[in-house]
Amino acid sequence: MKATRDPRSNLNVATLAGWILFALAALVLLGLAFDLRGLQSFVPESAGMKANSAVATMLASVALLLRKRRVQPVLSIAVFLIGALTLCEYAWGFNFGIDEFFFRDTNYIFYPGRISQYTSIGYVLFGLSLLPMNSRHRVLRQLSIGFGILTGALGALAIVSHGYDTHATNLIRPHSNVSIPTALSFLIGAIGVQYANPSEGIVRLLHANNAGGAMLRRLLPTGTLLTLLLGYAVRDAQIHYRWESGFSLALVGLGVGACLIGGIVLTAVDLERQDLSRRESESRFMLAAKMAPVMIWMSGTDKLCTYCSEPWLEFTGRSLEAEMGNGWTEGIHPDDLKESMATYVDSFDRRVPFQMQYRFRRHDGEYRWVFDTGVPRLDGEGSFVGYIGSCIDITDRMRAEEALKSLSGRLIKAQEEERSRIAREIHDDYQQRLALLSIDLGNLAQNLRADSGAGFRLHELSNRVGKLGSDLHSLSHRLHSSTLDNLGLVAALISLCAEFTDQHSIEVDFVEENMPCDIPREVALCLFRITQEALQNVKRHSRADSAEVRVEGREQKIYLSISDTGLGFDSSVDATQRGIGIRSMEERVRLLGGQFALYSQHLEGTKIEVWVPIGS
Repeated sequence: MKATRDPRSNLNVATLAGWILFALAALVLLGLAFDLRGLQSFVPESAGMKANSAVATMLASVALLLRKRRVQPVLSIAVFLIGALTLCEYAWGFNFGIDEFFFRDTNYIFYPGRISQYTSIGYVLFGLSLLPMNSRHRVLRQLSIGFGILTGALGALAIVSHGYDTHATNLIRPHSNVSIPTALSFLIGAIGVQYANPSEGIVRLLHANNAGGAMLRRLLPTGTLLTLLLGYAVRDAQIHYRWESGFSLALVGLGVGACLIGGIVLTAVDLERQDLSRRESESRFMLAAKMAPVMIWMSGTDKLCTYCSEPWLEFTGRSLEAEMGNGWTEGIHPDDLKESMATYVDSFDRRVPFQMQYRFRRHDGEYRWVFDTGVPRLDGEGSFVGYIGSCIDITDRMRAEEALKSLSGRLIKAQEEERSRIAREIHDDYQQRLALLSIDLGNLAQNLRADSGAGFRLHELSNRVGKLGSDLHSLSHRLHSSTLDNLGLVAALISLCAEFTDQHSIEVDFVEENMPCDIPREVALCLFRITQEALQNVKRHSRADSAEVRVEGREQKIYLSISDTGLGFDSSVDATQRGIGIRSMEERVRLLGGQFALYSQHLEGTKIEVWVPIGS
């Protein structure tokens, strides 16, 4: 359950309290500067706020407004010192000279300009509440909230005292009254301190969308108002009708008790309603868990299983009691247990979602692949209470993927075999026949007069046939590289880059580092074909005048990159929308258990990176 108020508005309450305090202190200082009695006391014929109180209130207001700044602790300490030094003056008879530092007081009995004992205590508490307000330590923030409550209680007591005209705070003679502006500053400042940390303390409870929050929202305003009104009525009746003190206290107690009982009854009704709602929600969850075609589980804060859905129990063929605690791990395949539990425990400790695959024993003894997903569970107050997750049987899907992978591999193998057959036929038959034809045409041209038209024409045809044979040789080489078979990957890539540069006037730099001597044929063929396709894409699409092919040996892997500085394209396009050439590269790498990455931006070129394992 979440709070009913946006936390940002709670922070605005603290800011608003700071501005109100600033305005209050400014009015009092203005009254002191121009000797306007009404601005000093706010109520005729009542004690006025002293200059030090106004200054302390001004400092406190700025501390609230700048509560996220480094200067805030300095302002808070200044508020504390004004109250603490004044208490020292009362306790030991000292005079630090701070009482009339700003203004000379003309309204005093014994100590000109000095704030009262109760006011001094209030500013000590106020400063202590402001100082740890933004601490990183929760205990210090709780102290801030506690001192703030004491400050507000003192201000409320003074306001009630003025309202009842009893001057109940005049318990320490001779100069102990708290003025109305000062009492208001204590009360408003305490509210600002509470709302500076809205996710903690009484503010969190007040705005919580639960029975406790509902009780506070009902009791605080109604209970406070009714108690004050009842107290005022009893005080007035005691003066006019001379009621006994015991009867008056009993009547006030009865009123307070009635407010408490009313709040408790209303809270009980809310609790009952929430309990019914919770039971209904749990019933819906249990029904959904039973009907869902997935296996659902839950665990507590101790990492132990606390719930398994009916589909889970049907899958395992075991009882709920057998699966509780760590019992569910007995169904994990021994070869997958260590890795799966490591993932589970690590995610649990870090309070993060996780996904994992493992083989899980079905009721008939067959191990089936399952996909397990877990996420942290939080209660209404945001506290961690465990994990909830689901498992689905993915064995059939994995078998289908394996079949598709096998089919792709067979298709690529068949394609390579067909390429080899066509390349051999071109090399051994058509290319040889064209070579013989070119020789015959050349010989025939020589038998005719060189300056005759027929001789010149035959010579031209001989050259064209020779060029056609050369093109067929290049085509045969592209279809099947004999260099790759005889000399290996590095030599084949060097030959490919040189041939590409000669044919297309695009400078291709080849870089080789730490390449092993013995590379599996399927890996070499894969990297060669990817380089072929990538260079063809450079020629067709990039409009670049240079490219780079880099191949490196890296810890039982071969790294290949092909990059250019051409036009580029949007590589964020979905993989299914890419051309058949790129998808063919990806498929070749996937079949070998490698990784394929494509990076490209408009006008920033393109880079293809491939990592292929070569075994231990």
